[in-house]
Amino acid sequence: MSEQLEPELERVARMLADAGPLPDAPPTLRERALAIPDDGSLAGADAGNVVALARRPRRRPRTQLLAGIAAVAAAIVIVPTVVVLHGSGGPEHVALDPRAFAPKGSGSMSVAKHGDGSATIAMRVRGLPAPGSGRTYEAWLGRDGDRLPLGTFTTRADGTATISFEVSRSELGSYRWVWVTSEPAGGSAQPSSRTALWGALT
Repeated sequence: MSEQLEPELERVARMLADAGPLPDAPPTLRERALAIPDDGSLAGADAGNVVALARRPRRRPRTQLLAGIAAVAAAIVIVPTVVVLHGSGGPEHVALDPRAFAPKGSGSMSVAKHGDGSATIAMRVRGLPAPGSGRTYEAWLGRDGDRLPLGTFTTRADGTATISFEVSRSELGSYRWVWVTSEPAGGSAQPSSRTALWGALT
């Protein structure tokens, strides 16, 4: 036994000795206890000698709490950082019609607008002749008094090509035309008159 507990035990023993003998229980205590019905109710004089104890509220089962947490977690929706949109602010699909430099040519352009403010222009062309020695094809966006070069590309032997360009959504919404021209290798700051394909954005 710990030396620290011995003085405390001796003090408790002295207190019990000073208290004297415990009183005897009433002879009718056992019969009165057995007479209490199962529902705990008492009648007559015995009811006045009993102090009612407040019942502690029942706790919700832990399983119900865990089920509630799981339901909240299942309702959480993760929003992607980049959303591809079609429609508002620009055309979804644009047909590219042939012009004098490529009378048998054709093509199409689709626009994907992203939630970060950018847009992707995907272009498919067919039936384009070779652009010429030392030359390449170049795509453009246009509006009154302004031309924006998108980039250069080459075609396969059958005159087809699939290319894409990145632009801002604000730029895309302000331009009215898209077209393809034959330009010197490396591209030009302004389009030439050798127009192969053309399409309207508005």
